Amino acid sequence: MVPTRVRSVPRRAFTPELLARLHALANRLLSEDAEHFRVHAETNDVVHVFERADTGEVVGFQFWRTAPMALPRARALLGGKLRVDPAFRNRALHLRSGLRYFVACKARHPHVRFYRLSLASMFGFVSITSALADYHLFDPAATDEEGRAVREILEQLAAESDFHLDPATGLFAVGIHMNEETLARYPAAYFAKPQALAYARANPAWRDNGCYVAFWFRFTWQNLWALTRAIARKW
Repeated sequence: MVPTRVRSVPRRAFTPELLARLHALANRLLSEDAEHFRVHAETNDVVHVFERADTGEVVGFQFWRTAPMALPRARALLGGKLRVDPAFRNRALHLRSGLRYFVACKARHPHVRFYRLSLASMFGFVSITSALADYHLFDPAATDEEGRAVREILEQLAAESDFHLDPATGLFAVGIHMNEETLARYPAAYFAKPQALAYARANPAWRDNGCYVAFWFRFTWQNLWALTRAIARKW
């Protein structure tokens, strides 16, 4: 197995060349306009670039940022686009990235409770939620303090990236569509996984509607343990 590394690039170091390389990889997997990609990228604070350790070839990436929440001593960790070359999947690269970002944020703000909020494709959703002990689908009708705070952040995230929330379904129109060749890489058994079935129930037309599901979780000890175990199994 070719070893991989995760390189952190701050927003101030985003260059047209870097974004072009990342978009080229992303567009092979899920069709997306280059300008749309740039707008979303520039709403983030950092990108974790996944590279081959031997050649430095980019094999994936994950964008990240944080945002304050309308809850006592709470902040949201917001993962932007996650893309991984199929040949380098199932190595927990995205989990390593998320845990690394959480640890860095927690070190800077040790008394803050961190929430992870995400707009996810079928594949991102299955990959992340299968490594968790507990998570919650976004409920646009929630009226409790936590639910309102989650909705406020997700609406802000959508507005910054020119995404659109359907208040009836809770789905976000992101303008990203599935490539047939990407879908063909996954066996039928993949879509029978509990997490995939949960996604399909929330977003029945996910294959062609250009919409993502939103979900969230807290970095509880149970979730941190589950994430660590998932990384150890795959790394």
